[in-house]
Parts: sequence; C-alpha cells; structure tokens
Amino acid sequence: MLIGIHPDENGKGSFSDKWIDFLQKKDIYYTILDLTRSDAIEQAKQCDGIMWRWAHNPQDKQCAQKILFSIEHILKIPVFPDTSTSWHYDEKTAQFYLLGEIGAPVPGTWLFWQRDAAIEWARSAAYPLIFKLSSGAGSSNVMKVTNFAQADILIHKMFDRGFFPYTVNEFQKTPIPTNLSGCKAFLSRFLHAFSYVFLGDYPPLNPSFWKPEYGYAYFQEFLQGNEFDTRITIIGDRAFAFHRMNRPGDFRASGSGNINYDPEKIDKRCIEIAFKISGECRFQSMAYDFLVKDNNPVVCEISYTFSDQAVYDCPGYWNSRMQWHDRHMWPEEAQCEDFINKIYSTKNRVSKSS
Repeated sequence: MLIGIHPDENGKGSFSDKWIDFLQKKDIYYTILDLTRSDAIEQAKQCDGIMWRWAHNPQDKQCAQKILFSIEHILKIPVFPDTSTSWHYDEKTAQFYLLGEIGAPVPGTWLFWQRDAAIEWARSAAYPLIFKLSSGAGSSNVMKVTNFAQADILIHKMFDRGFFPYTVNEFQKTPIPTNLSGCKAFLSRFLHAFSYVFLGDYPPLNPSFWKPEYGYAYFQEFLQGNEFDTRITIIGDRAFAFHRMNRPGDFRASGSGNINYDPEKIDKRCIEIAFKISGECRFQSMAYDFLVKDNNPVVCEISYTFSDQAVYDCPGYWNSRMQWHDRHMWPEEAQCEDFINKIYSTKNRVSKSS
C-alpha cells in the first residue's frame, strides 16, 4: 500500500505531518506529492490513496477541491477528504441545502439569491438575526443584526460590492495587505484607488482571503440564552465532544479558546444527531456546532476539518453505541486508521469483481 500526501504546511497544526507519523508507526508506505503541478493525475496514479487537508481560503478551495474530486472520480481511488465529506466545506449556503434536505434540526435559516426577495423578507423579519457570509471560521464574518435598517444595508452591500471575508467585525479591517501605518497607510490606499480609477489596475488583495462574497444574503435566527456551543467531531465510529464558552460580553463561541472538556456535561442528543448525519451522508470526518433551541439541540454549521489540538485534548470519545473510550487521540490517527481500512476494502472489492 502506498498513500500519497500533499503537505498542508500548517506548522504545529499540520495534519499531514501527523498523518506521516502515524503511517510510519503502522509501517504503511507513503510519498509526498505536489498536486498543484500539472501532472497531478500522473502523480496520483502511483498511489492507492490520496490525503490532502485543505483549508478555508479561496486558493485551496479553487484548486485542492477540484484536484481531489478529479482524482476520486477519474482514477476511482480513495481520497481524503472525499466529495461527500467536503463539497460543502466552508460554504454555509451549500450546508443550507444539505442539512435541510436530510431533515437535520437547524435554526431558522434564510438564504436569498435575489436582492428584492431579501429586502422584502427583511422588512417583516423578527429581529435580532445573525448575518453570515458563506465562508469563514472562528466567528469571523458573523454579525448580529438588530433591525431592518441594518439588514437593508448589509443586503444592498452583498448585491452591490460584496464583502471580503474577515472585514465584517473585529477582524481585519481592510483587504489590502500592508505593514504601513498612519499617513503612509492612507497614502498607500490613495495610490491604489488612483491606479484603479485612472489606470484600471485592481488594488492588491489579501494573499489569503482575496475573493469577495457577493450575490446572496444569508441569515439565521438568533438563539438567545446560549452561553456556549457544543462541538461534536465525528471521525468514523468516534465522537469527540466539548463545550466552547462564549467570549465575554459576546454571543459567539467559536474561536473563544475557552473550552470545557467535561464529558458529563455533554448533551448526548448532540452526539446521536451527529452520528446519524455522518452515517447518512457518508462523512469521513465532520465537526458539528450545536446550539439549543426550545430545549433541543440544533446544528448551526459543519466542517470537515478543525483544530486538531482541541480534539486531542478531549479525555476520550464515544462510539456510535454510546460506549466511552477513556483515552486521548489525535484526529489524524483516527483519520489514518479509517483511510487505511477504506483502501483495503476498495482493493478487496476490485479484486472480487475482476
């Protein structure tokens, strides 16, 4: 068996480094690939499976997703993440359709692709509401809207100019990358504006989040009384769980860094729902963010990848029969175990049919 790995280059949070470590411990051969080269398919042909942990930036989304999907569907070899697991990654608009179709419990959610329809709805909507961009992590690109006037401004901007990710709240204030400050930064912006107006040169974009969100409006109901969310991560037959406490004086929990790992405090209904969705949708790996509505858990967002340290810090995990396993486990180890088994089962199925 030979597994091809495209490095994710994320330092201490690198999934690929830990995948390699676990494959070495299991005496599984691996090779490092560069699937951004034009011979990506030829590289992949030498392997029995491909792993690439790609992130929520537009560069990865426009290349990694298409490359892995091509390898999966052209070569018919296992990939991680596969299509079922990742076609909706970092796209809340896609998750709107997916979770709605399978009947998952979700907050009230409204998605509009036409300006007039969004404004008409917003006039009579019940406030407060949560406005979100389709992309973003760590509570970025999320804003509480308290009245129609605020919603109207956001809707018009989404259909006029759009938003660059990480510019709608306390995060980065400008998509133009610069280390300048004060009058130098102002001069830099003025020169960029001048070049655009008179020379047609588009201003430089943020190297990581350069694609604006545009042409839709996405709102969720605001669920009051939630002081934390429940993060359930399902990898195969394992459920890792913890609470993420809200930031001080804020309604957002994601990215707070304030985590409670006490397994006794976890609502087991969240685990059961997460297992059900992952099984029905054939997810290899999926993190679920739960809030409570009318004393029942609801799924707000899902993501195939996440902070590995937060999962490892869980004191153990449950299986789908709700049996507790008392041990720390890196998510990369679980992903490798499942992926190796997937390759073996694929090989056996092919050999039986030939």
